[in-house]
Amino acid sequence: MSDVLALKYRPKGFDQVIGQDNIVKQLRAALETNTLGHALLFCGPRGTGKTTTARIIARELNPDLTDAELAMNVSEIDAASNTGVDNVREIIENIRYNTRGHKVIILDEAHMMTKNAFNALLKTLEEPPPGVMFILVTTEPHKLIATVVSRCQKYEFTEVDRETLEDYYNAIVQGENLEDTISRDVVYGISLKAEGSVRDGLSILQKALSGETIADNSKTYFNLVGAIYSQDVTTALDLVSGLRKSEDARVIIQTLEKWFYWCSMETFGMRTPVREYFGEQELVFDLSHLQKLFDHCLDVERSFTATPNSKTVLDMGIIKLCL
Repeated sequence: MSDVLALKYRPKGFDQVIGQDNIVKQLRAALETNTLGHALLFCGPRGTGKTTTARIIARELNPDLTDAELAMNVSEIDAASNTGVDNVREIIENIRYNTRGHKVIILDEAHMMTKNAFNALLKTLEEPPPGVMFILVTTEPHKLIATVVSRCQKYEFTEVDRETLEDYYNAIVQGENLEDTISRDVVYGISLKAEGSVRDGLSILQKALSGETIADNSKTYFNLVGAIYSQDVTTALDLVSGLRKSEDARVIIQTLEKWFYWCSMETFGMRTPVREYFGEQELVFDLSHLQKLFDHCLDVERSFTATPNSKTVLDMGIIKLCL
């Protein structure tokens, strides 16, 4: 079995899919009642199980096939590399060949296909040959043309909540005998960094198998948010300097965006990861100030593309956040 965690722990069945209970329930019901459409659209954030679930459906539709036979029935196509009309014609031609069981065509990163390519696929997408299913997978459904979306049953995958990720990663840590390497506090930090993506968190855990030390910066971010909120420029820059030793400048800003978002949600009584640091006290923030901070973070993130000097952009951005 592979030592790559993202492969080793890739779900093989619906019971193993993490954090998408509603979608799993809907798909199971549709399979049981034979009402699953011949064209599906799986959309949502990265690392939430879209392509994996598509593979599970292929297996569910072909329970009697061996792994080798199933591989002949499933075509997983990277739409980012197969964007043109000729690629679509090749797909259409290939599905004409008979094989035992259901054929499943998985178009990953479907939003990357050209409009002309989608137009060439429309007729087949609407009326495929018997026993053929298309599953379009994308993180950016708004880029798909409306005529394509209208021909698909749409399933929206969501970010996995932090608590579910934390429980899942702790179980893996125990299964891999990494308790001496990765503490529960570190796992908590990983569940924050994953930002709803199962795969991203597994990639961080993978570093432990290579002997890398996984830094837990969640307390540092708590202090950084406090310094920014109280306009303490010196402390904020010092904390950022420490964070840069283990994290990319863009990641730092994106994490701050998440913290300001969480603080905003807490104002409305919604429980978020920041509650772990504030305890059970009533949290009252200045919403207009939080919105201003969030908007400034977005401006800083956009500025990274304008210059290669990420340190200068980050430091100047932090100063602006404190003012």
